[in-house]
Parts: sequence; structure tokens; C-alpha cells
Amino acid sequence: MRVRLLLLAVVAAAASAGAALGAARPVRPSDAPLLARAPTYEERVAEAVAGRLTRKTVTVRCGSLGVAGAGWPSGIAGITLFTGDKPAGYAILLPQVCAQLVAFRRDPSAYDPAACADSACFVAVEEAAMALGTVTHESYHLLGFKNEQKVECYGMQSIWYAATKLGASAQLGEAIGRFYATTLYPRRRVVTPAYWSPECRNGGKLDLRPHDPNWPN
Repeated sequence: MRVRLLLLAVVAAAASAGAALGAARPVRPSDAPLLARAPTYEERVAEAVAGRLTRKTVTVRCGSLGVAGAGWPSGIAGITLFTGDKPAGYAILLPQVCAQLVAFRRDPSAYDPAACADSACFVAVEEAAMALGTVTHESYHLLGFKNEQKVECYGMQSIWYAATKLGASAQLGEAIGRFYATTLYPRRRVVTPAYWSPECRNGGKLDLRPHDPNWPN
């Protein structure tokens, strides 16, 4: 346990710049060629996750976000486009996010935080959690939510679901959700406060399942 706590501290220090972010943006005509082409395999995987979570037909593309502050593993990793206050029905994710989702689908057990014995493993788990968190974050934007505090909190509570839709067991999905909640989300308070809320907690106003103590899953 002492070794694991030390490794977690190393990982947190190495990624102190903060975790990946999602964002809502006004629709852009320049996205038309990206939307017109057929989806890649990676994009179909991301679309499947977002579609199952939103229960809507959505479009996800992987590519350049075209916004300031985009970057992986820290920075803006996904955007959802809006027409006024309504989502335009598509999101764009950085290619690294899409690649990580495919890697996770290939072997979910490789991203079990309970099985990590070195910092490299924890970094891999962190990036998988961030990718899952990015696609769930954008899914709530696709549902019409624009407030980043709400969207980030709701997305975090759905990481377990996204993980299971990519082949993880319920136990592993919940472990990754807890990892995000305890390791990544606390950084938001200092690094990206617009994405953090004191009500994003078990029993808080942003708890999607207030009568279920299994936070955040």
C-alpha cells in the first residue's frame, strides 16, 4: 500500500498541469468537410460510446480541434458544437483520445489501477481515464448541457458506464471511475476551477444518483 501511494504521488506530480478538458463551442462552417467524410474505425468506437450514453444519433470525429488551448494529455481534448443553445449533434475529439479509447477496448484489463505496480502503469490508467472522461463529458454537451461544472461532474459519474460499453467488467469500470474522482478531479479545483464544483460529491446537488452511496458510479 505504501508503494502504491508513493506511485500515485509521482503520477500526480508528473501530470500537475491538469487533466484533459472538454468544451462547448459555436458551430463552425469549416467543420463541414470533416463531417462529410465516412467515419474511421476509431471514430465509430467513440460514436458508439457517446450514442449509448446519450441515446441519440450523434456524430464524433477525431482531428484538430481548431481552438486555443487544445492538447493532450493536458489541455482541451474535445469540443461539442452548438447552434445557439442547442447542440449541433457532433463533437470533435483529439486523435489521442480516439486512439486511447480503441486501445482500452482492445484490452480493458490492462488499465486496472488495482493491478499497477509502477508509475508507467498508473500513467496509462490516467490517460485511459482521461479519454473515457472526455467522451462522457462531450456526451453531456451533446445532450444540451453547457455549464462546464455540471458537464464535468455528470461525465465523471458516467465513466464506469463508458468503460463497460468498451468491454470492461463492472468492477473495473467502477475502479476507473473512482480513480478519476480521487486522482484527476481534485486537480480541477486549482488548475481548472471552471470545471470543478463543491457540489460534485456523494449526496451533492450534482449527484446523479443521490440515494446510491457508490460514488461516483
